[in-house]
Amino acid sequence: MRRVLAGCLAVSALGASLPAAASECGYTAAGWNAPNGAVVFSRSNDGPIRNVIDAIGEFRTHSMLSHGPTGGVTHATMKDPAQNNWPTVCGTPLVASQLQYGYPGLEQVNQGGIYHYLYDANGHGPDWTAWQLGDPAGAARIANSLWFNHPYVSDVSRVDGSQRIDRPLWNGSRVPYSLFQYRDLESAHEVPGSAANNGMVCSTFLAYAHVYAGKGAVSAYTYPHEVTANAANSVHWGVHGQCKESLGWFENVALNVICPVFWNVCTNAGNQVANCMSANRCDTSTSVIWREVRDDPNATATSISPDRIGGWGVHPSNVTLWASDYSHQLQWNSGGNVYGCWQ
Repeated sequence: MRRVLAGCLAVSALGASLPAAASECGYTAAGWNAPNGAVVFSRSNDGPIRNVIDAIGEFRTHSMLSHGPTGGVTHATMKDPAQNNWPTVCGTPLVASQLQYGYPGLEQVNQGGIYHYLYDANGHGPDWTAWQLGDPAGAARIANSLWFNHPYVSDVSRVDGSQRIDRPLWNGSRVPYSLFQYRDLESAHEVPGSAANNGMVCSTFLAYAHVYAGKGAVSAYTYPHEVTANAANSVHWGVHGQCKESLGWFENVALNVICPVFWNVCTNAGNQVANCMSANRCDTSTSVIWREVRDDPNATATSISPDRIGGWGVHPSNVTLWASDYSHQLQWNSGGNVYGCWQ
């Protein structure tokens, strides 16, 4: 569940486009060493998802399904949502539809694509990466079921139209990245299953893949109210801080400069993202919605995190077939020179 630095977040009032902060396409000189069926984990160095994971006392922020050292990768992610045009941006900073239905969502990319998802044009990437396999035969069955048997639609990269990216389908439709999954995964981890926005995040997708391949249901975990409230506060203030510093989803765009001070634009940004994650209300920057969740002593969150997929912390080592394994260092050491895109 890595927060992606996906590139230009230009506000029309600035009158200029800004250079991309990440590399959406490019080459990798080698494939990774994660076997077919392994789950690859990473820990991002900042962003709203890192805020949530830290607040709930866990470590891993993103998880991906490997289809082998020279194969593809299936994962769910989202690029930075665009900002609204001025003056709307001052009251509702982010485009609600992009925040609610994160693009690209569930996708299958090659080694070039996943390398440039993890590492930007300057070679900067996550703080930590590793993979787990557990039961090799069972893990391979999960990967092969998703690669060979699951319905999908073929698409092309928005950055380089020559590059194919497959989109697995769920309930007959594409699967966006849904921030509300952090509050309530509903039945995304079941077959047939359903969820708000027909959405998943990286780890709820892996739980779905586990049961889809016949390897058993992955039970969800309910976080108590105090942890849920802490996560809501962390998301709000984390986004607020990045906005103030023109970082993360607001990189190089000084909203606190172009918007009048009475708009409290960075507070609005924090409210909007917290509302989206806590109540699936991505179209408003009122503080009432997310604070109602934070202040309700009966409010909890039920989901499946990357740490649960891997069996770490409070999560048992038999919750998935990957969880019995330890963390292996991720290396890019197989032969090849592969070009690809992740969006």
